[in-house]
Amino acid sequence: MRRYSITDTKAYLDHLESPATPVWEEVCQIDKCQAWVVRDTANGLVCLQSYSTIVSFKVGGETVHLGRWSVTTSKHQSAFACRSY
Repeated sequence: MRRYSITDTKAYLDHLESPATPVWEEVCQIDKCQAWVVRDTANGLVCLQSYSTIVSFKVGGETVHLGRWSVTTSKHQSAFACRSY
């Protein structure tokens, strides 16, 4: 499977206070799906990339979902929320 580049970060950056330009580091792929756990080293957060969009991130002990998505992306979000990275 190929990894999609991250092209949609607007909703993610809108949730951060004074965000730095993200610097992405791949952590792992979720269950051989088109979803990856990535670390934004510039802002110090672990995020979920579904296809080419950042759709969730973890802050403290909480997972923040950035809107409503397709059934497939919702499954990616559930898998991301119940694991620690």
